[in-house]
Amino acid sequence: MVAINAIHLDRIPQFDYDRLLWGERQIRSVANMTRADARDFLQLAAEIKLNPKVTSFPLDKVNEALLAIKNDSIDGAAAIVR
Repeated sequence: MVAINAIHLDRIPQFDYDRLLWGERQIRSVANMTRADARDFLQLAAEIKLNPKVTSFPLDKVNEALLAIKNDSIDGAAAIVR
């Protein structure tokens, strides 16, 4: 999964979508999400006990994260944290 959080009025980066979507990958778009929407979503996620699968990588291991994504060796999402 590719997640892009574009800053207001910034252009969304161009990707080779054919290559990214091959292998039944999905790209989702949300055009007008506000901070209140995010808070509402997080509250609902807690209420329904949403338990996403996330593998965290420290910022200095970003290349390892990208390699893991490329090799499909992550079950769920990858997150870069500092």
